Amino acid sequence: MASASGSKDYPQRLYPEGKSPLLKKSCHHNCKLHEFIMMIRDHLGDEIYNDIMNNSQVGVLLKLALTSFIWSAKTVQYFVSNQLKVDRNHEFWTLIGGRPVRFSLLEYAEIMGLNCDPIDPNDKLEIDHTEFWAEIGVRGGEGPNWNELEARMKTCQAWTYEKKKIRIPLALAKTVMDEAAFERQPWGRHGFHELIYSLKIANLGGARYTLHGCVQAMLVWGYKCIPILAERAGKNTPRCR
Repeated sequence: MASASGSKDYPQRLYPEGKSPLLKKSCHHNCKLHEFIMMIRDHLGDEIYNDIMNNSQVGVLLKLALTSFIWSAKTVQYFVSNQLKVDRNHEFWTLIGGRPVRFSLLEYAEIMGLNCDPIDPNDKLEIDHTEFWAEIGVRGGEGPNWNELEARMKTCQAWTYEKKKIRIPLALAKTVMDEAAFERQPWGRHGFHELIYSLKIANLGGARYTLHGCVQAMLVWGYKCIPILAERAGKNTPRCR
């Protein structure tokens, strides 16, 4: 699955072996997948949750939220600390047992099963979402923050089934209130960009650094690269494999 090479002729390390400044920092992530999706499930109900899980491309995220996935900061920190210096902005290379291994959009797509097609700049849909914001009681614009969303989610319990399926327009794409437009979106590519960008610009100034996007994909990739870790970690999850 992960591209690798047995040759010793590979790019130099980003940091000298054992001297990465990231080794002394704590690794965190902001992917609150389980907390967020379980909140949605509690307030919208199992019917709409199962519908999206079984019929939408993002259903893999809902399935992942139902698993007992355990974040391993040390595993990811090992990859980040041993990364290679490459010029390709959308590829992450690291050394595992002296072997260069790549994490790119191809590996991400294979693991997640999300739409990772190129982003079409012409795929735009103008839609008036002011009525939606007014009904849930938050200001419009780029969408609610976490606290607003959590507080207002309770008001959705009495909504009709169809209304519960309305997508919230975030800064990334305000077309998501249209179901067909939502499913056309290459959410996998968007998510990969967030993750790879945070890997490339890990903050060296503080005592910690934070990764963004679906970090679980990188952890699964790591387990694939190091089979002994996979044996200890447990079984693959549906579609996230």
